[in-house]
Amino acid sequence: MERAGAVFVGATRYASPLAWARLTPRWRAMVRQMRRMPGYVHHQVYYDPPFTLGTIGWFATREDLMRFARSGVHRELMQWVTDGTENATGGYIRVYELPGAPDGRADSALTATAPAPDVETGADAHP
Repeated sequence: MERAGAVFVGATRYASPLAWARLTPRWRAMVRQMRRMPGYVHHQVYYDPPFTLGTIGWFATREDLMRFARSGVHRELMQWVTDGTENATGGYIRVYELPGAPDGRADSALTATAPAPDVETGADAHP
């Protein structure tokens, strides 16, 4: 497996199981696109009761991760989450990078990096 140089960790607290049902087709389309993106390594989903779903996504480089974050299907999903209709009530996004070699393959601990200024982190905007 290709080694990851950048990791995305995020979670969204959805309003209800009905919001999950509306999320499902959008999420599946996003995962299909993510798997096809250059630099995609792996992802994992986690659950935090009662309605929070989170994702950890590994990419070869921060640039690969940000390319996915700016992609059409991902942006559409984030807009749906934050559209003011109470699909979600909170969330967070964090990006970590493996410091060292320019290709992100140094053998050292991951470090947190701030999101790029033009990346919307709308889930953080919810109370």
